[in-house]
Amino acid sequence: MGSRLTPTMVRLTTILLTLLFAPQAPFAAADIRRPSPSADEPPVDTPEEESAEKAGDKEDSKKDEKKKKVEEDRYFALHGGSVHTVTGGVLQGMTILAKNGKIVEINREVDIPEKAEVLDARKYHVYPGLVAAASGSIFGGGEPDDTTNVYSLEMSLGLAGGITTALAGNTAAKLTYGSVDDMIVRRNVFKTLRYATSSPNERRKLREKFDKVRQYLRDLEDFEEKKKTDPDAEPPKKDWIKGEFKTCLDLLQHKAKAKMDALTAQQILGACELAETYGIDIVVIGAVEGWTVPSRMARAGLSAVVTPRRRWPEDDTLNRPTGSSIESPATLYRAGVPIAVVPQTSAITTWGLAGRDLMHLNMEAAFAVRGGLTDEEAIRTITIDAARLLGIDHRVGSIELGKDADFIVTDGDLLHYMTLVQWSVVNGRIVYDKQKDTLFDHIRPDGDLNAPPPNDYWPRSLGAAK
Repeated sequence: MGSRLTPTMVRLTTILLTLLFAPQAPFAAADIRRPSPSADEPPVDTPEEESAEKAGDKEDSKKDEKKKKVEEDRYFALHGGSVHTVTGGVLQGMTILAKNGKIVEINREVDIPEKAEVLDARKYHVYPGLVAAASGSIFGGGEPDDTTNVYSLEMSLGLAGGITTALAGNTAAKLTYGSVDDMIVRRNVFKTLRYATSSPNERRKLREKFDKVRQYLRDLEDFEEKKKTDPDAEPPKKDWIKGEFKTCLDLLQHKAKAKMDALTAQQILGACELAETYGIDIVVIGAVEGWTVPSRMARAGLSAVVTPRRRWPEDDTLNRPTGSSIESPATLYRAGVPIAVVPQTSAITTWGLAGRDLMHLNMEAAFAVRGGLTDEEAIRTITIDAARLLGIDHRVGSIELGKDADFIVTDGDLLHYMTLVQWSVVNGRIVYDKQKDTLFDHIRPDGDLNAPPPNDYWPRSLGAAK
């Protein structure tokens, strides 16, 4: 056999050379591997690692938000003192803790957060902030709003007098000195009705409006029954219910209270007639001769805003009791008529006789005590009862869990004429500090009611202080 290549050998050699020197095919997708990261390049996470990292970041974010919220909560603690709750008696040596402007704890021993603002009231009396059922210029003369001057002298004087909430116009608002936050408590407190005894035509027209709206309510009830069996039943038309008709509807449905000026017994009896006929809630303003018809007022469900020191002459031409009486608030209270006390001048003034303006709301209540009310009853007329009359007693008027943290701290009995407010707190913030304000900082700086004023301020006519 020779060395010559056969055809079969040539084919095999050709195939071998082709496989040996042919270019390599690209890697399949399954063969691709991520290169190991170098020291200069950040590692690239797999989808599973990225998902786990995002979940961890989300959990950390929640923890940070929760921690931030705890840090942002605003705490205020009023420590010690005689706490006059108004609705729950007097609690000695209590601590009141407020969170974000609301009372959250009342107890002798309270865990106070480190960042809480603490006011030591161990030498003082603590009352709920006073509620003025009528006010004039305390918010600038109009409805409280964002344009109210919260740095005004009137607001400072009101807080110095212990007032933390007042009705201005038809809005109940707080004396949030230096801020408009959380100022408004309730808008549209009353619906004003005119029912003058001197205008029979006016009285007749008002009754006709009430009658028409009351008939509408009857028709509405009939419609509700008819549509149960007749899907095509048509409701009564109501496009005419606007203006005074809408006022009548709100009153008949007890969505609002009516306010009426009524001084004489005749005017008060007219309000009683209206309340009894239509079953509406009426607050009479003035009620000077209310002491002559207390039982009728109670039966009609009337409330009253009264001024104990208001003077009204007797009418000698009438054969019945007339005129004013300092005993009127006590007489109405004993009969079951809810009352709120206000001074004759509803504005904050710096002139005239002391005790005649709104700044001396507590002094007006003290005169009701002279007329027969107890101290506790008199204090109610400028706190919880006044708040109920305005429909805001769920927030202010007493010291209770869940209510707004509105307090005044005094150096003596609230009804004592020499008592001064040392601090006023609104929404858990100190808005008046007697020693830091120039209004009364010179009067008994130590806050001791029994201590005489410094010699520099003692009237020369009385000689030196003893």
